[in-house]
Amino acid sequence: MKDVLDMGDYGVYVWSCYGLVLAVLVLNVWLGKRSLAEQVLSARRRLKIAHSLDNPINSESSSPS
Repeated sequence: MKDVLDMGDYGVYVWSCYGLVLAVLVLNVWLGKRSLAEQVLSARRRLKIAHSLDNPINSESSSPS
């Protein structure tokens, strides 16, 4: 087992690369989920504001001339 971990004296380099790649992948997933949650919250806020204003865009287009 020690031979597998040492990888012919390149073990430190190989395992540190594996660790770095794993860290980047975890960070990528975490930041993606956080960004998605922020965008969903922002969209919900915009929808709530639009609903509370009774959608002024439609009221302008339906006013009589």
